[in-house]
Amino acid sequence: MRARHLLSLVAPAAVVTASFGGCGDVLTHPIGTAPGDASASSGSGSGSGGVTDARTEEATAPSDASSFCATSGPIPLPGTNQCTGDVERHFRFAACACNSLLASGSLTTDAFDSTSEAGPGSSDVASVAANEAVGTNASSNVGGSVWASGQSLPAGTPAVSLGGGGTIVHDVQSGGDVSVGGIYLVGGNLFANGNVTLASGGSLSVVGTVHQPAGDTATGVTAGGGIVHGPVSIAPPCDCSNPIDIAAFVSAHQSSNDDAAIGLSTKALDPPSGTVALPCGQYYLDAISGGAPSLDVQGRVALFVGGDLSAPGGLTITLGPGAEIDLFVAGNVDFQGTTQLGDVNAPARVRLYVGGATFTLAANAKVGANVYAPNATLQLASNFEMWGAVFARDLQFSGDFTIHYDTSVLQAAGCTPPGTPCKTCDDCSGTTPSCKGGTCTGCAADADCCAPLVCNTQTGRCHLPIQ
Repeated sequence: MRARHLLSLVAPAAVVTASFGGCGDVLTHPIGTAPGDASASSGSGSGSGGVTDARTEEATAPSDASSFCATSGPIPLPGTNQCTGDVERHFRFAACACNSLLASGSLTTDAFDSTSEAGPGSSDVASVAANEAVGTNASSNVGGSVWASGQSLPAGTPAVSLGGGGTIVHDVQSGGDVSVGGIYLVGGNLFANGNVTLASGGSLSVVGTVHQPAGDTATGVTAGGGIVHGPVSIAPPCDCSNPIDIAAFVSAHQSSNDDAAIGLSTKALDPPSGTVALPCGQYYLDAISGGAPSLDVQGRVALFVGGDLSAPGGLTITLGPGAEIDLFVAGNVDFQGTTQLGDVNAPARVRLYVGGATFTLAANAKVGANVYAPNATLQLASNFEMWGAVFARDLQFSGDFTIHYDTSVLQAAGCTPPGTPCKTCDDCSGTTPSCKGGTCTGCAADADCCAPLVCNTQTGRCHLPIQ
């Protein structure tokens, strides 16, 4: 497997936030595309607190869920012309931060397509991005590109900081200075709207070209294509201007759901909680606060949580054959203990949407999911490995962070119709992923697509670059 390196933070005390955004059509599993099976059975039984136990009686999909279970594809977002498929465009990057992405330990990314037989490391499109800064203090191997627009950074603060040594397989796109404190190789081009500086003992080799404004310097940098001076402008890569209102979406399902059809109590995952079996349908819970709750998902499921998700003993989500879940949490998320979210071999089948401001994961969490938390600071206190993608306001990794990006999440078709008024490509999706003249339309060039996507000029659609 080729080594891939990322960024490094200038000072350990620096604060980094992260949020993810994206747009365009991609070729992978769409949100909600696994077919619902209205006749599939799963365990169901009365447990304490109204818990449905997957290990007892048989349950069938509720009749009220017939329309939901008879279809597949994205779930409409009330009050908008969008659906959950439009959220998928935020996962163009393996990790994306509205503010900054900071890793005190090592940062490693690679990519795979869970719909193919290839495993992690099969492609080099696992890019990372932040609207402010990206940095690591230890080694970084990024199987893709690094993007940081330098938005709102104090004067003199690098947008990209590379420490510890490593490799970035493709480009570095920096809206400010670049600081290099280790030995680094950039396999593509480097764009810097500022100076490129090397710390004592640091070195930077760029296979392609270094682009920076006239008057800025890149002393000591080796570039196969030389240094070209001219304007450099890096737009914020993560779509954070108009986040999905998750709390409103949850509230809309408080009285419109399939709870009664399977005898599900809104307090089913309060203490003492056990295993709740969910056949195909849409369900609502007041909160999830049990010690070690478990969800046995047996079909196409949307679960709406009105409060916080707090699992001191960890949360387990298991998926039956062909099952998938969209889990919407209006409040904060705190996973402690042994947590298992979804299937690491098929992360696109679990989508977690967090409306709150905090998201905490224990070190021993095993996550195979795509996480959208536009208002939250995602904090990881020690080494962590996940499969899928993450989009958050802030990303703070105190230990080593490894992410295996499942590109299939981008296969979801968005619901924004052609001709929709737009300001940027982030407002568009589906067959018309770019914004021209204030209207969503097809792309004609790579510049029409939201980073890091490129344009297929024959179809007018945006996709991940094919390596």
